[in-house]
Order: sequence, then C-alpha cells, then structure tokens
Amino acid sequence: MADTTVKKQIVEKIKDSNNILVTVNSNPSVDELSAALGITLLINKLNKHGTAVFSGAVPPAIEFLQPEKTFENTVDSLRDFIIALDKEKADHLRYKVVDDMVKIFITPYRTTISDKDLDFSQGDYNVEFVLALGVKSSEDLDKALESHGRILHDATVAAVSLGEASNLGGIEWVDTAASSYSEMMAGLAEALKSDKALLDEQIATALLTGIVAATERFSNDKTSSDVMTAAAQLMAAGANQQLIAIKLEEG
Repeated sequence: MADTTVKKQIVEKIKDSNNILVTVNSNPSVDELSAALGITLLINKLNKHGTAVFSGAVPPAIEFLQPEKTFENTVDSLRDFIIALDKEKADHLRYKVVDDMVKIFITPYRTTISDKDLDFSQGDYNVEFVLALGVKSSEDLDKALESHGRILHDATVAAVSLGEASNLGGIEWVDTAASSYSEMMAGLAEALKSDKALLDEQIATALLTGIVAATERFSNDKTSSDVMTAAAQLMAAGANQQLIAIKLEEG
C-alpha cells in the first residue's frame, strides 16, 4: 500500500476517533519518545483525548520537553469508571462542575438514595485507535501494556515503522526513506491540518528534537532534502533549534 494511502487512512482514523492511545516499544530512542510526545500533544489540540503511555525512565536529554506532563506510566486512565444504580430508584441525573469537583446529582423516584444503593466498578478500556511507534510485535510493547492485550484487540492499530513491518495487524505505515519517527509525525501533522495550523512551539520543538537526535544534528546519512524541509517547517512553527542542540549535548 502506498505511503500516501496509509497516511490518509491514519488521518481519517484520528479524525474519526475520540480516544487515541500513542505507545512506543519497551526500549525507545530519543526520537521515538519525542515523536510520541509531539503527536500526542497535537492529537489533544484536535480536541481528542490522546494518551501517551511510557513506563520506562525518561532520557535526561528530553527532560526539557516536560514529558511527565504528557506521558502516563500505566493504562489506568484508559478505563471508564462506572457508577451503577437501580434504574427504578432514579428519576433523572445531571452533573455540574463546582470549583475543582464534578458533582453528579441524582434525583430519586419515590424513594431515598444512599451510598449503599450505588455500585462502583471499572469499565472496559476506552480506546478506539492505537498509534504504535517502532513496535515490531505485541511482545515489544511498553511494559505497561504487555498484560493488556485486549486494548489492541478491541481498537484499530496503526503500526509506524522506519524498517520492517510489524505483526501487530491493522494499518502498517512503513517509510524506509524517513530519517526518523519524528519526521514521519511531522508529515502526519501536516496532513492533519485544515484551516488552521496545528503546529505550535511545544509540538514543533518535540518533533525537531527527535529529528536532530536521529540525524546527529543533520550530519549522518539519514539527512536528506526532505528532512531539511521538515526541520525548516518546524522551526518556522517555533521550534528552538539552539535549545534542542544544547539539551541533547547535555543529555
């Protein structure tokens, strides 16, 4: 399947999904983590619920990107929390946000309601689409996901690779000409934009970090005219190349 066709499929799935999981392999590179961070921020900018799961140690080189604000080290937040009540006891319900609290109001029907009438439980994993970066197989998934195969079973999975295809099934996006996952995600960001640009300083800086790391500051054989064009677009969107170079050197 042509690269443009696969990318279009992924764009449509992102647009059609509300709950999207971005994940990496169990030993990701700076590029893979930067790409996951950048695309998750962009997905959330589309008013979707994007969640990036990574349970490993964050490399010091990308701490300046504040990954702790985006990455989650468990899949707990992907599950619905269910409050159940006998339907014969409830007339109707509503909720209201009061300060930092969400209050749920249940109007009883010819009875009274106490906490003993309520049943609390965890629901299914609420994921429609999974974007897996550099994951060759289910055994290669981040440790936080390895015992939760149902997530991959119930959702559409798009495996993104720079080399050989994975065996995760679903959509396979392989680009052997790309320098990095961050370059691929920059291309995806370009394909997702509509009337307004989606790239901002934070997203652009994350993606350029991955590109600079993968190309060793545009000095190795992964450097191409395409990646230079992508880097220029990211810098135009606000990416700070000087800061990136300093932080990668320190890391």
